[in-house]
Amino acid sequence: MMDEGVSQLAPDERAVRRHLEGASFLAGVDAGQWRLVGIHWPQVIIAVSAAPRETSPSEYSLRFDFSGYPVDPPTAAPWDAEQDRPLDAAGWPKGHRVGKAFNPGWKPDALYIPCDRTAISDHAGWRQQYARYLWDPSKDLTFYLRLVHELLNDDDYQGI
Repeated sequence: MMDEGVSQLAPDERAVRRHLEGASFLAGVDAGQWRLVGIHWPQVIIAVSAAPRETSPSEYSLRFDFSGYPVDPPTAAPWDAEQDRPLDAAGWPKGHRVGKAFNPGWKPDALYIPCDRTAISDHAGWRQQYARYLWDPSKDLTFYLRLVHELLNDDDYQGI
């Protein structure tokens, strides 16, 4: 149950905090798929686990911007949580499919996936082509996290 302080928050922050306390997010935490690193509203840092690869991290932190959530989709980019700054391009995950989604050459402040606010705004054709991956307000943040977790645990993922 939300305490009185949470009820005084803006609707987008209240929705994010409710989803972070929800069964879907907590099930992913319990399964070791992701974990909350920190909240500096409207940014939320969440680490997503990755398949073991030699000389590569066991997880990648993403810095989400949840402004307007859940009406507006989130946007996220790899984040160096220890240094509290964007992750250097050399540290972004690699792979054929993974490298398309984690593409610092496209934009270093967003992932190149259809459920990302920045990516979808630049690709109107994706609304038809990737309809099942599109964000809608009935979804919660785990929709985005599941897609990222799937990419980082696919055989295509090569590490850094």
